[in-house]
Amino acid sequence: MFLRKLARDSVIYGGGDFLLKLLAFFTFPLLASALSTEGFGVMELGLTIATLGAVFVRCGLNNAVQRYYWDAGVSEAERSVLVSTGFWLTFGVGVVCGVCAFFIVPLIFKASTGGVEQLGSMGVLAIAALLPLLQWSQYLQDVLRLHFAPWKFLGYTFTSRALGSLIALFLVLHFGAGVEGVLLAQASTLLLALPLGIWLVKKDFVVNLDRPWAGRLLAFGTPFIFTEVAYWLFASIDRWMLAAMAGVSEVGIYSVAFRFSTLAVFVATAFGMAWSPYAVKVRADHPQSHRQVYAEVLLILLVVMLCVAGSIALFAGEFIGAIMSPDYAAATIPLTVLCFTAVFQATQQVTAIGISLANRTKIFAGLAWAAAILNVALNFWLIPWFGATGAATATLISCMLLSGGFLLFTQRLYPLPISWIRLLWLCLLGAVVFFSSIHWLSQEFDLAASAVKLCIALVCVVLAMLSLNFRVFRSL
Repeated sequence: MFLRKLARDSVIYGGGDFLLKLLAFFTFPLLASALSTEGFGVMELGLTIATLGAVFVRCGLNNAVQRYYWDAGVSEAERSVLVSTGFWLTFGVGVVCGVCAFFIVPLIFKASTGGVEQLGSMGVLAIAALLPLLQWSQYLQDVLRLHFAPWKFLGYTFTSRALGSLIALFLVLHFGAGVEGVLLAQASTLLLALPLGIWLVKKDFVVNLDRPWAGRLLAFGTPFIFTEVAYWLFASIDRWMLAAMAGVSEVGIYSVAFRFSTLAVFVATAFGMAWSPYAVKVRADHPQSHRQVYAEVLLILLVVMLCVAGSIALFAGEFIGAIMSPDYAAATIPLTVLCFTAVFQATQQVTAIGISLANRTKIFAGLAWAAAILNVALNFWLIPWFGATGAATATLISCMLLSGGFLLFTQRLYPLPISWIRLLWLCLLGAVVFFSSIHWLSQEFDLAASAVKLCIALVCVVLAMLSLNFRVFRSL
């Protein structure tokens, strides 16, 4: 029952995320065509500022509320105080950051592009409003996940996000609204949808800011500011270093590989959205067996991600050769490497759980920055020799060591009964698939080679499934 519910919620969240990405995929060319290249760049820069600024509005409070909501020591009456305290803290920080952004955004545009004149006061106001509104909306979405209400989550997400994109597209195409119209439409939709989000979480919403809870939430959450900045650097520095050290053509090859690897990341994201509330609740409901559940979920997640990533990697050459021009043939090996990077990224959702439950969130920041610095060093070493493949390899090694670091501290702070033999066995099977993907690399479909790769995949899947233990979930 536990795995069935977890799988169901993962599918619902994943399906919703897929539809949002599909909507973005179809609206992107229409917006780009209606706006000038300069105008589209101004819009993207504004949205990037709002997204990055939301890290500071967030203050890790979402993570903190998720950590304590289903804690055994928190009563049902306290949950409303917890959620409301987190929301009003986020609201206050958001207002302050939004006001500051109104004065800082023009300076950022002037320093980076000199194009501040193209963004009038209404556009600046829209970006300043988006900065807190995006996070207030995200906070309410995270509370809905804690309520195990995926359909309400999807309804609110589409109302606050998708509807704003559609209205923005309508204003641009039919009224020539321009960049300011897009930004104002999205900000206005988020603002108008806010009461709906509050109503959906009304059982946990009161006008109350509890000082003791505020202190606990901030103590747990603020280290995530540094963690998220490190992750942002981690995710973007490879492209900048590729451009500087190998040229923009290698950036193009790497970007194509990265876009296709997001198929594996998509599965990991869907699981993460479903898993986080279950992870805390199972600890409260089953204090004697929850650690075994965590350990087995790690192995199951590893098998699922290896199946998804391995399927893409084994046929990466044929896939790229079929739908891309020959200029992008060099993206095949980076795609294979990045697919397995997604596997280690996914496992972090379980390997890091002990650090969170032990309330040692400063460790996240330290390890994330260590991984970011390691990634930079590896890029300096590998990019001159291997270009896009070197950048992908640097990311793979950094993610692998980051997940290993999380697991190391989890075992020190909140030990899990992990079957190391089975874990190493699954890693060995993953290595077989990885090196098979490299060895039988082909840009054209070859029946014999494809049959060999398919047989390897099926054998590895069967061997991996035989190593799993589902009995631990029967009592949940």
